[in-house]
Amino acid sequence: MAVVPLPANDALAIVDADDGTTIGTVALGVLPVASVISEDGAVAWVTVFGGAKPSRRDRMASQCCDPRIEPVRVDATGIAERGTVVRVDLIRRVVTHTLEVGRHPTGLAWDTTRARLYIANGNSDDITVVDTRAGTVMGTIEIVPFHEKKIGYAPTAVALAPGGRTLYVTLGGLNAVAVYDVSRDRPANARLDGLIPTGWYPNTIDVSADHSTLVVGTLLGVGSGQSTTAAPPGKSGGFVHANRGSVNVITVPTASELSAYTMSVSQNNRLTLVRDAARDMAARIGAATRPVPERPGEPSRIEHVVYIIRENRTYDQVLGDIGKGASDPSLTMYGRDVTPNAHALAEQFVLLDHFFASGGNSADGHQWLTQANETEYPYWPLYHGRSYPSEGNDPLTYSAGGFLWEAARSKGRRVTVFGEFAPAPSDSISGVRAKLLEQFRDSQPHRPAYFRDLLKRMYDTRSEIPSLDRILVREYPGWTQEVPDVVKADVVLDHLAAWERSKQMPHLTMIILPSDHTVGTTPGWCTPRACVADNDLALGRIVEALSHSQFWPSMAVLVVEDDAQNGVDHIDGHRTVALVASPWARRGAIDSTFYGQPSMVKTIELMLGLPALSMFDLVATPMYASFLDAASPPDFRAFTAIVPVQDIYEKNVKLSAVTGPHAVERRRASLASSRMNFREPDAAPSDALNVILWHDARGWDVPYPGVRRGLFFPSGVDLSDEEREDRRERVVPRRKPGSL
Repeated sequence: MAVVPLPANDALAIVDADDGTTIGTVALGVLPVASVISEDGAVAWVTVFGGAKPSRRDRMASQCCDPRIEPVRVDATGIAERGTVVRVDLIRRVVTHTLEVGRHPTGLAWDTTRARLYIANGNSDDITVVDTRAGTVMGTIEIVPFHEKKIGYAPTAVALAPGGRTLYVTLGGLNAVAVYDVSRDRPANARLDGLIPTGWYPNTIDVSADHSTLVVGTLLGVGSGQSTTAAPPGKSGGFVHANRGSVNVITVPTASELSAYTMSVSQNNRLTLVRDAARDMAARIGAATRPVPERPGEPSRIEHVVYIIRENRTYDQVLGDIGKGASDPSLTMYGRDVTPNAHALAEQFVLLDHFFASGGNSADGHQWLTQANETEYPYWPLYHGRSYPSEGNDPLTYSAGGFLWEAARSKGRRVTVFGEFAPAPSDSISGVRAKLLEQFRDSQPHRPAYFRDLLKRMYDTRSEIPSLDRILVREYPGWTQEVPDVVKADVVLDHLAAWERSKQMPHLTMIILPSDHTVGTTPGWCTPRACVADNDLALGRIVEALSHSQFWPSMAVLVVEDDAQNGVDHIDGHRTVALVASPWARRGAIDSTFYGQPSMVKTIELMLGLPALSMFDLVATPMYASFLDAASPPDFRAFTAIVPVQDIYEKNVKLSAVTGPHAVERRRASLASSRMNFREPDAAPSDALNVILWHDARGWDVPYPGVRRGLFFPSGVDLSDEEREDRRERVVPRRKPGSL
């Protein structure tokens, strides 16, 4: 017998291991992930990521976005309840035991001699231990390798050494394997012996029969690579999806080697070993008032944070032509004529030329930006065949550490959210965008309240996350390109006018502006350059209005892309556009500090006196270098929005109107774009869309930077079929037919 969990089918397949035929299936709960089987083929244990299917008495929320969506049990915060492990009698094909374990159970290992089952729970950072004879939970091994205890260690897989005395646990969030002595009777008495560093996000592990070697599979290996194939001479660019997993073959370390390895993991992750002196991070009485305090709870010059999230651009695509910092104009697609406001903000305030998105798509990015964490479901792509968790639309995605707005409200901070992390409305690609743009162009005098009232009749934005639903602006839609960003900006400006009248503004305002995603060259829609210009003008108008408001003296505006997947960059495909605007920001500065998205989340937390959400924002570098110190005076000069040279009303022409040079290629691009799904984030194929956007911006005569997937290891270069065949021919020349 062999057994195969079917995550998209909520079932376990029982297979004849000799001929591969399916003997039968057993229905399980929500998303079975991993299994182990007894030597006699009679019993299997299976982890079920989302636990039992909800009954009518359970609190539940739905996954998105497939017609076959199913409800998932959730707690009062909207996060998926704890998962289960089930025992299946393979002879009778029935489930005999269902045991509740931690959140997001994934890998498991069975010590049949001692009748113990070890289950990794990725969203509760612990290991559940089951007595397989009694069919009961024995206890839990808490994953606490460091003094700092925050969610994010992410145990993903487990393996037992021969004899069952040593348990190896892959920790996806730490890029490490934890080594536990589990020889004692009680799970709570398991001893952490040390940590072994690995590649990026380990998620599988095995141990050799003689306990001399570990083999660890890492999901992202050495990270993203460079693009060189078909690139202009001497030019290359990084692409966020140019990553390769790796297999780390590791000799089981001696005690002294393990100690050194453990110190390396501690230093790599900026975490303090439990045995070391704890760092005192409590707020200090009498600490100087700064824009970005050194410790949570210390006084800040900032009372109002506006957090703006945009879509899918790399740094070089937008700011490559800025003429300073680490910029490459050969990769610029939407330069100063299209994005004058992004350029002006980077020049008047801070140019952040080493800011990186933590993930590679929207399913990654919005988790990092709202939770400073990403759980297994979107990271280790369990969602295939189920849902694409790009926004707040899948309870199996959310981190147990909670959301940024929850942390703010727990500290008495007022929060308003304009669309961010709200499910996308179920609209379609139609003529609404064009009509709204015409109304925006023709409405004189221009009144933001007009568009707020108009969108009230179109949208009623809701969320199944209770804490988010309470603070959503109902008339502001979630992710959609139906509504131009300049129209969305009017809704924000109308709310700002109300805040001005009441002299009270939220401490945290979150805004999504997605038009820079574009819809390719879909006929009748905005051209890619016009879409990006629409986004840029909306951003400029919002910052201008904020900088002229009564709240500006105590405000910081932080702008970031959710990811950088739709383009290339000469440093790395994860490098993206991040902007800062504040009287307390440094003026005309270049901040080349390495920042990731958790750095921005941590900066917001420090400004508003909030606790960390996960281990990632806990250890992230705050954006100190982008802001003034305690002694420097602020600069209250306001920002003035710039109308792009690029016409925001420009449309892609119909297929029949495509004529002139490269008409065939342009028609193919338009037809391909029109067949892509732009109703939901990232539903369009990134590779194909990127090529279309590149040629539309740079010309059809300019080669698109191709992909070489090995940035760090030359042996990790991924070759095209033609390149591989050419290399094989040069190494071992192909013989003619009939030759020896």
